[in-house]
Amino acid sequence: MANTTTNFVPSVVSEWKQVLLPMKASTVMVEGAAIGIEIASNTTTGYKTLMGVENAAGADFVGILAEPIAATDSDYATAGKLKAVLIPLSRDTAEAFFTVGAGTFTAIDEGKTVQLASTSIALDVDTAGKGARITKYISATRGKCVFSMPNTETA
Repeated sequence: MANTTTNFVPSVVSEWKQVLLPMKASTVMVEGAAIGIEIASNTTTGYKTLMGVENAAGADFVGILAEPIAATDSDYATAGKLKAVLIPLSRDTAEAFFTVGAGTFTAIDEGKTVQLASTSIALDVDTAGKGARITKYISATRGKCVFSMPNTETA
């Protein structure tokens, strides 16, 4: 995986497995984005899409996108195209590095549960939610988290 400095990145690669999952059609997604199950009219479609969009619809975190999806890809408009996604072997212990999307991040935020940013590439550290649990403070813009919280619970 090339992405090592931005978005979500597994902390210890051996705690994650890479699988191919079917993706939503015509949606640009960057490497390191949090991926969830697409929900349309309260029904799952079988496809995966950006977690920040589906979080409000009640989707749970599935994994971290391991390759980008660009509008210029030959299969961009294809529903169900298979793309690499990193899945945690244990939601309780598989940590990922994260980027702060919004809020002031300090060491006292360790242990806090927060929401995913609407962009799916960061955590909003000042907003209570069930997107992820912060496990380590690294800097004002970077930390570690686990995705042990089901997003279908309300904060």
